[in-house]
Amino acid sequence: MNWLKMLRPRFTVLLLLWMLPVLVYLVIGAVAIYQTGWFYNIFWLLPAMWLVAWIVGKLWSPTKHHHTPEGKPLQAPAFWTPRDTGAIAVIEQFRAEVADAANQSITDYSRYLLDAQVMAERLAKYYHADQSENLLHPLTLVEILSVIHLAVEDLEQWTIEHVPGSDLATIGQIEKVPSIIGALDVAQKVIYIASAIMNPSKLLAYPLWRKAGRISVELQKEVACAFYQRYLRQLGYYLIEMYSGRLRGGSAQYRSQFAPMASAAHELGGDLEELDKLSMVPTTIAVMGQVKAGKSSLINALLGSQVAQTSVLPETREVQRFEYSLPGFKNAITLLDTPGYDEANVSRQQLREIRTAAESADLILLVMAANSPARESDRQLLDELAKLYAEKKTLKPPSVVAVLTHIDLLRPVREWSPPYDWRNPHELKEESISAAVKYVEELFGSSIASYACVYTGDANEQDPGVIEEVVPVLIDQLDQSHSAAILKAFYKRLSDRRFKQLTSQLIGLLKTVTRG
Repeated sequence: MNWLKMLRPRFTVLLLLWMLPVLVYLVIGAVAIYQTGWFYNIFWLLPAMWLVAWIVGKLWSPTKHHHTPEGKPLQAPAFWTPRDTGAIAVIEQFRAEVADAANQSITDYSRYLLDAQVMAERLAKYYHADQSENLLHPLTLVEILSVIHLAVEDLEQWTIEHVPGSDLATIGQIEKVPSIIGALDVAQKVIYIASAIMNPSKLLAYPLWRKAGRISVELQKEVACAFYQRYLRQLGYYLIEMYSGRLRGGSAQYRSQFAPMASAAHELGGDLEELDKLSMVPTTIAVMGQVKAGKSSLINALLGSQVAQTSVLPETREVQRFEYSLPGFKNAITLLDTPGYDEANVSRQQLREIRTAAESADLILLVMAANSPARESDRQLLDELAKLYAEKKTLKPPSVVAVLTHIDLLRPVREWSPPYDWRNPHELKEESISAAVKYVEELFGSSIASYACVYTGDANEQDPGVIEEVVPVLIDQLDQSHSAAILKAFYKRLSDRRFKQLTSQLIGLLKTVTRG
């Protein structure tokens, strides 16, 4: 039983300081101590340890409950959308408000239901702020049951692993904990008074003994808070999943798709390499940009040759698809070569083609000519992408990587002796490349997740700069992109199965009725 994980440093130190004198007395034996005369030699141990415990308790203050909830904050897994991540603030605010959980309150079972209802209503207002009707009405029965099942299952596993005696203690025994603690406190007072009769000098330490005794009450409260805050955190996580629509297929289907990433999110420092264990969903990278920005040259450089398209993206006329692979990434990757648009404007037909590609894309390479300041059409494109995913709030927007091409045409134009370290510029060429990146950063800000600067001209077709510059950026973004791909595949699977499932349910109901 891995119960030591639940002990935080402050809790452990204070508990040891409080219990050490008691353990020493039990080992040596109170009677033997008095009879042998050792009592006066070790008398100092009890008040000394209480004094240290009281000082440490004062200096090592517990978390202020009205500022921060007890326990680890809820963490967003890689597949969550920006709207889902924003819902964490709602959960954490509620956890901070109910951080006064104690032994008495958590044994009141109605509190679990009431707090769950309040948290669900607050999240409903967050996700459906524009609706005035009962915000819980749109939820399906399967979604509500899935939240209960998943949250309780997680809490059960955590309790088995971290709470000593949880598989032995009964509900009746747990309800008696407050009275047992009170009885122990009375017994401790009797023992202290009895020992003071034998040694009246101990009465001088009585005020210190009473102050130190309050620390044990704090420790009991911290254990109760840790358990209840864990319950709220797990419940809040699955409520967010419910309002995002990922529980419509039931808890079993959700577990099969998202369990590894969800597990990583529940603990700080979770191992996101568990993503590799998910189903082999392909990741799609869309290459977009202005006419003559170097999109096709970039794709050719990545693929290693002048290649022919493998297919055309369905529902488009011009978006070409190519198969691609990256070292260390076993999932299939598809590159989409989208139609180029004018430097001043994006036509409606181009927007339709690009929008279709963007809906399929899990990562976008926005190709820009470094020597051209014309960015109006690129701004229109990013605005269109933002509008698209504002409408599709259940999907995770793809990250956008800006790839600046034609860096050989930056000043000094006649100089070309790569490689150039534009991230730490020292030479004139490096400073020009760095300035081009900063110009794009000023225009688009956080819309761009990362940058790469490459040469895609014809003067040196075998130049390895594209691979060395772009591939590390792609690898760095692929975990997030693969999460977006899984999310899209999950929703598509739900949509495809909806009609089939409804038909199956109707047939099953008819069979039940006819048999009855």
